[in-house]
Amino acid sequence: MAERPMGVTIIGILWIIAGLLWIFAGIVGGAVLAVIGLGAIGAALGVIFFVIGIIDILLGIGCFMGWGWVWTIGVIFMILNLIIGLISLFGSPVTGVITIIIAIIVLWYLFQPNVKAYFGKT
Repeated sequence: MAERPMGVTIIGILWIIAGLLWIFAGIVGGAVLAVIGLGAIGAALGVIFFVIGIIDILLGIGCFMGWGWVWTIGVIFMILNLIIGLISLFGSPVTGVITIIIAIIVLWYLFQPNVKAYFGKT
């Protein structure tokens, strides 16, 4: 296995942090919605956010371990983020532009030869 590129380490840390934030948002958001009488919606969103959080944490750990599937799922997630950023342009242009820029940079980085080699992609 190739040596882990520094950018992969950074992306891994960011995915772990994002995962923890998603889990926190699911717990707090679900509780808040339950308090205002929307318990079922809060529970559903809480579960969705929790699952997204777990996936992000697994992606982060996978960056450190060099799991090949992490590269594939990472590319899919970044393409989804790109689409979300494009949709966000209609409601929140600044957020949309930032999301698009980050997704493009991460996609570009994931397709660098040394990064693909680290994840066993050729």
